[in-house]
Amino acid sequence: MTLRISALSIAFFSLATAYAQSGPTVGSVTVFATGGPVGGTAPDSITDGNGSIWVEYGNTASSIGAGGSSTIVEYSAAGAIEHRFTIAGEVDGLKVDPVTGMVWALQNQDANATLSLINPKTDVVTGPMKYASPPYVYGPVTAPSGVGRGYDDVAFLDGKVYLSYTNPVNPSDSVLQILNQGNHPSGTLTTTSILTANQTNSLFTSSTQNPPDIDSLKSTPNGELVLTSEGDGLGPAWATSDGRYTLISDPGTSNQTVTNVRVTNAAGVNVNGMDDVIFPGTTSGTLYVAGTSGNEVYAVHLTGLNPNTPIISLGSFNEVATVNPITGVVEKPLLSVASPHGLDFVPSTAGVPEPATLGLLGLGLAGIGFARRKRSR
Repeated sequence: MTLRISALSIAFFSLATAYAQSGPTVGSVTVFATGGPVGGTAPDSITDGNGSIWVEYGNTASSIGAGGSSTIVEYSAAGAIEHRFTIAGEVDGLKVDPVTGMVWALQNQDANATLSLINPKTDVVTGPMKYASPPYVYGPVTAPSGVGRGYDDVAFLDGKVYLSYTNPVNPSDSVLQILNQGNHPSGTLTTTSILTANQTNSLFTSSTQNPPDIDSLKSTPNGELVLTSEGDGLGPAWATSDGRYTLISDPGTSNQTVTNVRVTNAAGVNVNGMDDVIFPGTTSGTLYVAGTSGNEVYAVHLTGLNPNTPIISLGSFNEVATVNPITGVVEKPLLSVASPHGLDFVPSTAGVPEPATLGLLGLGLAGIGFARRKRSR
């Protein structure tokens, strides 16, 4: 009998061996910031830019714009408070635009969504800007989720701006859109849909089933988008739903491809409350984690990372951990914390993969890319 091993099999075996033989090392864990000194509670979204770390405190403000305000704080790299901003409603998406340097704050992800921009040079806040209706619907909160729709997070990739669109009810409802105004929004905002709810979970085929709970959106160092579904389903079905992340290659083009990865622990238990997904793109750096219920933001210093292994905040597991990008199984816990939410990763200057590692990763990723065209879980 002749044993034939394809190049693709070798690539997958090599990549799996790399995962098995190596793993990240947690160098230190410190409390980077707490809400008390700024009068904030429930930290969530975290972003960085121009040497500063930005943190959003939700302060239990209404996610449908019915009252309250969020506190946005600019910290130095050492954790010193530099500036503080108050924005009406609940800010859940917070990102620094790499093109303009402006800080984008998305308000009210469950209804009456708006967008405000913070200029870090002048400390001027522009907005709130509304979205055109239609396609955005500003009407009353709706069944079955008890909320309306809104924009939860923003990502910047190749000169375009993408928005995650929450609370789909039907399989054909949009969950990911391009902002037509790009990096310089003003006036009434308009969008173009590029992904629907059933593309993030092929099992969601009718309005009587549990829809995906769309949440955060990130761009990856490999030039993809990663969209997070905290757990597919709401209400009583939440306990048996699963958290997934969706990788979108060539978003918004005719070559767009979608790969869904369901995340579980080693025993096969589905994760719920999966909030953020980070692909580090390098081997070492500092991971910032929002411990929402504890009102703290942690700085976790990491080395030995696989640049293409995702780091995920796993709510129902009360931990932040690396997850195998092929199987979706949790590999190594990095931080045990109740109610982990927003993540941000700042690479270290020494975190560049070695050439041999890059070659191995290239083989593995080529195999993954080929496999994506063949299947979507």
